[in-house]
Amino acid sequence: MLPKHLPLPEGPFVPGCFDVMSGYGEESTYLRLWYPTSLTDVKKHASQWPRWMDNAYLQGFSAILGIWPIFLRTALRWIGDDLRIPGVWNADVREGTQQFPTVVLSHGLSACRFLYSSLCMQLASHGIVVAAVEHKDESAASTFFYENESKYLSGKKSTILFRTVSATSDTGHQLLVRRRQLDIRANECSRALDFLIGVNEGRYCENLLDPETKILEQLKGRLDLETASLMGHSFGGATTLVTAAKDDRFKQLIVLDSWLFGLKNEENMPKVLAKVPKLFLNADYFQLDLKGNLDIMRKFVSPTDSKFTVKKSTHEQFCDSPNIIGLRLNRDKPRIDGNLGLRINTHIVLRYLKERLGDSVKWDNGNFLQENADHIISDISVQETPQLSTKL
Repeated sequence: MLPKHLPLPEGPFVPGCFDVMSGYGEESTYLRLWYPTSLTDVKKHASQWPRWMDNAYLQGFSAILGIWPIFLRTALRWIGDDLRIPGVWNADVREGTQQFPTVVLSHGLSACRFLYSSLCMQLASHGIVVAAVEHKDESAASTFFYENESKYLSGKKSTILFRTVSATSDTGHQLLVRRRQLDIRANECSRALDFLIGVNEGRYCENLLDPETKILEQLKGRLDLETASLMGHSFGGATTLVTAAKDDRFKQLIVLDSWLFGLKNEENMPKVLAKVPKLFLNADYFQLDLKGNLDIMRKFVSPTDSKFTVKKSTHEQFCDSPNIIGLRLNRDKPRIDGNLGLRINTHIVLRYLKERLGDSVKWDNGNFLQENADHIISDISVQETPQLSTKL
């Protein structure tokens, strides 16, 4: 009998995953790496499926939700304390010589490297390597690093918890904090790409979290970094724009329901990014409820960019929470099924990468998007066009 788990991967490959930490101090790189394997049946390896959440994140999530950790722990036990991710921990990389398309992922406010496991797992099952960064700018639910080698050897972690910045506080102060965080995040995304380049060249093979792993060695020469993509959700969407404005090694951007408050005063950045291919994929209600966000977004959208909105969808339908606690947002409105919304978003991302990168992306599920075309419009908001659906 299988343990309780997130929805199974849909692609032709069994996904593998493991955590990586490289370097010391706040400028270290911490990420979860997803990749295709040579295994043939993910269900046969259920004993190697990782738990969805490490208990170290209870305090951070509790602070964000405004409840005591013991209450959250009780709720999780009721939901399924041992929820598993159907990816195979530390499985060998898929054999062969082909290079894998590579995506760096930036999470949203109060999220972390594992909150987008469904999305990452599905991309990996379609032949894509995903490096899900965990940010150290006080925007993650929780994270940690080792200050130096001595602290690492003694097992002494330095923890960073989520920082609450009141939305009703002085706008200038909040803008200053968010802009500082975006700069930190952008540097972390660039360092993640630096790390992947080192892995691809055989220079970075040490993993502080698992010194014995051979996965990094197996990825030598297997990453297609000439076409590297950068993807981010919410605050991570703003992060993709800030990063790409500084780092032209990312060849396309996937901007998922972005929260762009930190970029409200940016005038030159949209010009810098005008020729960078972008996918803007939005949730219906988040963009309509977030005053002024679409005005900022319109400055960044170029005529050749891809734009989609999933009708009656919510901001959370890019991460795992709909399949864990159900939909919490926009309860006063009719909403698309939680998992269906997440699947539509995932397949739109896969189709975009297929169009950009070709047959190295092993996606051929256009029928699913055609069957759900009535849920999708080709613009950044339902307000942008009177058309309610579009032929995909």
